[in-house]
Amino acid sequence: MMINYNSKYISKIPDIDSEGRAAKEYIQFYRDIGKAFSDPTLDMAEYRRLFEKWGDCSKEPGQVDYIDTSIDGVKCLWAVPHKCADDKVIICIHGGGYIYGNRFSHRKSYAHLAKKSGCKGLIVDYRNTPENAWPAPVEDVIKVYKWLLANNYKPENIAITGDSCGGAMALTIPLYLKEQNLPMLAASMPICPWCDTMATTPIYNHNDKDVMNTKESVISFGMSLKDDGLDVEDPHLAPIHLTAEQMKGFPPIYIQVGGYENFVDESVIVADTAYKAGLDIKLDIVGHMQHSFTQLAGSCKDADIAIDRYAAWIKPILKVE
Repeated sequence: MMINYNSKYISKIPDIDSEGRAAKEYIQFYRDIGKAFSDPTLDMAEYRRLFEKWGDCSKEPGQVDYIDTSIDGVKCLWAVPHKCADDKVIICIHGGGYIYGNRFSHRKSYAHLAKKSGCKGLIVDYRNTPENAWPAPVEDVIKVYKWLLANNYKPENIAITGDSCGGAMALTIPLYLKEQNLPMLAASMPICPWCDTMATTPIYNHNDKDVMNTKESVISFGMSLKDDGLDVEDPHLAPIHLTAEQMKGFPPIYIQVGGYENFVDESVIVADTAYKAGLDIKLDIVGHMQHSFTQLAGSCKDADIAIDRYAAWIKPILKVE
């Protein structure tokens, strides 16, 4: 499989702050997670408590109000920056392999994005697997989107973002909207999306820089989905398998991925498919950053610049003053 890293829609962002304190603490967090996964005495609840610390390296953005709520039975958290556009919303989907993470583990990073973009952020705390069979997470996000439409938010004023599996959903939700004849979102901003559930791209054979998503760990997550009876090559689950025909009619897409992570190849493949579909597509490969690096918002210059780039892109699409 040949991967073209030099397409005109790909930007390679220079490394700035990967040796800083916050970035090093983030790497240590991932290493601690890796050690925990090898401990057979820990149960699911303990793993989830560890992942609740995912956003600890980020700083509060300030001047953002948080409102815990339930939308049509789905737990959500509004991140409302002071003086933001009240009618513009970014739906935010947390990562965690559909198993871990919640609205609080990603609260600060998505609040930074909302504040810089001048919009309200709506963090969806979807039902996790394995207690709830996939596509329960997708169903919850679509339920929240339908609620927004029913409450006078216009689709051209709604964008979607997400990291890791949330990034995958940010890529596949438009497919569901097409299939259900629902109005299309204004834009999608996947962050380090997990597009290839079975780690099939060449990068896994030579990249030793990713401290979180090794080939073994990714396949382990993928096998847990396969063991649940899912087709791990279904493009609704694994967007690396989306075709150009399926992506026609999708909104503009802006993907960011850490330069040191193993999800780079699959992001390039998805971006290439989007380009063939005639979409407005951008892809940033960011420095020496690790997976879901925007969790370092406020603490790492690379994360802050990435969020600034997202904000500069999304504001004219949503017509934010």
